Amino acid sequence: MNLPNRPSYLRIDALKELGNIGAAHAVTGLSELLKKRIDVSITNVDVIPLQIIYNLFNGPESMVSVVYIEGYSEDFKGMMFLIFPHPEALKLIELATGKKPRDENIKDEYSLSVLKEIGNIMCGCYLNTLSTFLKRSLMHSVPQISNDMLGAVMDSILVDLSLESDYALVLETAFTLDKDECKGFLFFVPTSQSLETIFNAIGVD
Repeated sequence: MNLPNRPSYLRIDALKELGNIGAAHAVTGLSELLKKRIDVSITNVDVIPLQIIYNLFNGPESMVSVVYIEGYSEDFKGMMFLIFPHPEALKLIELATGKKPRDENIKDEYSLSVLKEIGNIMCGCYLNTLSTFLKRSLMHSVPQISNDMLGAVMDSILVDLSLESDYALVLETAFTLDKDECKGFLFFVPTSQSLETIFNAIGVD
């Protein structure tokens, strides 16, 4: 893939705008789910090599909650991941439900279900936004959730993706209810061809 070490500012701005549109749509879905207003904003966007995803956390042994969905069409493919460091996942569950999780390790079905549905809305809204810009239908898989060490969750997935993908689009995401905030990372890992398809569709060189 003919990408420099850091994409042009125009490309970064275009990707951030896509993220902001997806986040705006997610606000509606999350508010309906939680019966309360929760704001979502994209605070930072970058495209990074797959190999340094772990650098955004405290290494592969970091405890995280990961929701992931595959989006695809006839000639487009990518994986969406919503990843929360363990303390942020606990905070988000409390923001969403008004209660601290019954299990600090986030193993109970209720907490996992809350995170899974939030991830489903966030990933789904981003894929729907991409679909609109690409002017094509994007199917997506049933969301999956894992709560484990980051390396254990991601290694097998990234091994498969690295055969077709070199880079990940990272959207640092803030969830805010009243004055309380928690942060996670929304990752989109497309095939090399699919990332170029996005840039071509939105008219950014």
